[in-house]
Amino acid sequence: KIFKKVLSFVGTTKNGTSFIVNNLAKYLSSKGIRTAILDLTLNRNSYYIYTKNNEKLRNIAYESIKKLKQGITEGINVDKNLDVYTALPGDKFSLEETEEIISTLTQKYSVILMDCDFSTPSQYFKIAQEIYIVQTMDIFTIQPMTAFLRDLKAKEILKEEKIRIVLNKEFRVSGLTPKII
Repeated sequence: KIFKKVLSFVGTTKNGTSFIVNNLAKYLSSKGIRTAILDLTLNRNSYYIYTKNNEKLRNIAYESIKKLKQGITEGINVDKNLDVYTALPGDKFSLEETEEIISTLTQKYSVILMDCDFSTPSQYFKIAQEIYIVQTMDIFTIQPMTAFLRDLKAKEILKEEKIRIVLNKEFRVSGLTPKII
């Protein structure tokens, strides 16, 4: 049996969550790992990145999550090992039926990277094996993240062993260079 990974990445706007998801997906794909990006954000960054203002790709994006609910994996093909599933920006209704969507994806992909925000239905965090919290240490982003995590905990979805923290911020430290790191 092939082990499947379902990972969620969540952060406030402008913390680099989508950037991390997209670059990790490209890296995994380049290593021959069948990877899917599932864009669960309200603003749908993947829609803009991967449709390239191409009508055919926009149509695929528009239907991709709807088709997952029907057991069909037809996302935007980025390369041999990477496909993207997104929807129109602001479309909340396409994210219902969480289990059907994830079940369909795990039949084809080894890794599913879920790009999430605070509007993502909480069931996706329940299904995720790991939750990566992307934080920049900006004081204004810590409070909304704390409130979001408190809400997940109240719903009994947040499990401490699933949480990983990504500090997506560069700090200058005297005597320490990127080369040394």
